[in-house]
Amino acid sequence: MERKEVIKLFKEIVKELGLEGIRIRIVPMKRKIASFSFKTKTLRVNRRVTELLDYELVRYIILHELVHFKINDANHGKRFLKNLGNITPKKMRKKSK
Repeated sequence: MERKEVIKLFKEIVKELGLEGIRIRIVPMKRKIASFSFKTKTLRVNRRVTELLDYELVRYIILHELVHFKINDANHGKRFLKNLGNITPKKMRKKSK
């Protein structure tokens, strides 16, 4: 996906989740696919990932990170999984494993 497509997708998801004040940075990352900073309210997405993966997988990655912010929890516990499960198709959760 091109940078402008990723930014457009990000804005759509932020609106869908009812979030505000969150920024996105598409940057080179050596070891991570994406990360979210609670302190700066910034989602960082690995540029290489956005270039290689299709729309649905990039969407899932953005959703995954933003759910952490929405529930104010960096862990992958039951609450996180429940919230993520409510907004992503079951087939997508399986595909991402």
